[in-house]
Amino acid sequence: MTFNIKKLGRFTAVLGFILLFSFCVDKKKSRLKFVDAPTTWYSTSLKHLNELKHFEQATEFEKSIVALKNKESILPFMNLNIKISLLSIGGESTFFREGIELFTDVHAIQVPSVNLLNDEQLNSFKSSNYIIIGVHATKQNIILDSINETLLRKLPASTKKILVVFGASDFVNSIDSEYFDAIILGFENHQIAQNRVAQLLFGAIGTNAKTKNKLDKFPTDSGLEIKSNGRLKFSTPEEVGIDPSYFKKIDEIALNGIKMGAYPGCQIAVAIDNKIIFRKSFGTHTYDNKDELVNNDDLYDIASITKIAASTLLAMHLKWKNEFDLNKSLSDYIPEVTKKTAYGSIVIRDMMAHQAGLTPFIPFYKRTLKNGQLDSEIYSTIQKEGYDLKVADGIYIKRTYVDSIYRQILGTPLGTKKYEYSDLCYYFTQKILEKQIGKRQDLFLLENIYKPMGLRYARYLPLNYFEKSQIVPTERDMAFRKQLLHGTVHDPGAAMLGGVAGHAGLFCNATDLASIMQLFLNNGTYGGMQFFDEKTTTEFTKQQFPGNRRGAGFDRPNASGVGTCDNLASAQSFGHSGFTGTLAWADPKDKVIFVFLSNRVHPDQDNWKLKDMGIRTQIQHVVYEAIQARKK
Repeated sequence: MTFNIKKLGRFTAVLGFILLFSFCVDKKKSRLKFVDAPTTWYSTSLKHLNELKHFEQATEFEKSIVALKNKESILPFMNLNIKISLLSIGGESTFFREGIELFTDVHAIQVPSVNLLNDEQLNSFKSSNYIIIGVHATKQNIILDSINETLLRKLPASTKKILVVFGASDFVNSIDSEYFDAIILGFENHQIAQNRVAQLLFGAIGTNAKTKNKLDKFPTDSGLEIKSNGRLKFSTPEEVGIDPSYFKKIDEIALNGIKMGAYPGCQIAVAIDNKIIFRKSFGTHTYDNKDELVNNDDLYDIASITKIAASTLLAMHLKWKNEFDLNKSLSDYIPEVTKKTAYGSIVIRDMMAHQAGLTPFIPFYKRTLKNGQLDSEIYSTIQKEGYDLKVADGIYIKRTYVDSIYRQILGTPLGTKKYEYSDLCYYFTQKILEKQIGKRQDLFLLENIYKPMGLRYARYLPLNYFEKSQIVPTERDMAFRKQLLHGTVHDPGAAMLGGVAGHAGLFCNATDLASIMQLFLNNGTYGGMQFFDEKTTTEFTKQQFPGNRRGAGFDRPNASGVGTCDNLASAQSFGHSGFTGTLAWADPKDKVIFVFLSNRVHPDQDNWKLKDMGIRTQIQHVVYEAIQARKK
């Protein structure tokens, strides 16, 4: 194995001075913080980009990224239930790291030279499935020391290694290319280059560019095609032909809602043509703490959107595997639950379209109160044997009480078979799904769908995964739990099931929820993986019965064009809303996704200003106006 190892000389001394006096260490990210990456293109082949608008620079640069090597097609990353590390060498790499973090968590280390890597840092890579090595040239085009044999031997042999060069492409002449599973040329250490190469690695964009100059081991016109895998791209309104000034109206409506007390804060995400073009958070977690601003990674209780983002999604996955059938009855799947009651004859298609005669709601918690206080025979203040289902902080319900909940449902007479929205449908759906998969649905979704897709914020029981500070509180519940609900599900019935329910319980941020809605628009594929097919999508999202707008699990527009969504949404569109102040909607006609998350129930669920002011549909209307304007 031959290496051309370049000495750093005076540059090493200068870097040593910088290390002593100019950097700061971010211990959380284990990286050195340098000056910002360049915003000017310097090389002859890319200098013309300086004359273009920012979004045009980005779209044009994408066409120049070259994949010199892609052994066994390891790029783009597909199943993201993996551990990725990033080793950045040379100039500032923040935009590259942040680009990667749009898709997954990454263990990141940045050093000016490989010679400055210590054993502790090298050992931290041992558990990684993939190591991305980014070489970042400075704008002065100082030649970095090569990635030498010592480093290569110290990195785990079993770990896949991806080399990304942000600088002169002839850097690859100084390394043994056989050592790497993939090699990507980013050409300059520009902010846009770092972001777009990161998006290429995860399949949000593709490339088929070729080299223009000969390299030692790669002739002129070298370059492999990497195709997009359907993962959402992070982009701008201009890229999809939309005037960004339209979206100033979104800011105005969202901020006016905060001013009028409709909610303390919110998140909004808009995706068009498989590209997120608007992603923004407004306001604060609560009215009391103005310093706790909502950010894009915060989680909201999405309430009944759980019905499609968790339960219906799982049902579609099982339908694709021939393990779930909308035309079967409850007694076909769970006779031990329905027993010899009339409930056994309920057809699942009827039930998921909310026309099985189920009563809309049962306040289960009221039977567990004595003189307005929790019955001590049903609840415990500590988690202990038999009382292991957490309802809220300091409240644990007796596990066997779950059977009592189902007895109450089965003891309620069925009504006439007509459309009437009911949460109770998904109490039974949960039983069916969990029997089919042999485990709790939250665990199955996490390992088989959410993690592979790269969803880091779609979680039941979020306190098991996140600090409270990242979770937006909901109601100050004085009727049942006598506390501010913060990280435990708002819905009382879902809480009494331990926080994992078919109708409620999922927490999420707007970005991950947009990805789930994109999965539906993609007919079951995302990130190069398939979770169901087009036939399944059609069956579940279509109107199930005349006179009832609902799909199987999904809400749809009324025939009159109004309802949960804006009146400009097409008849093919679908989605769901949530009691806590949420909405997720997808429209195949315009390939548009709209997500709005808020905690309008804070501090009191009787605050209906969000609905009365029509804030969600007003914002969605702006999106459709912008789409219509681009068509003219």
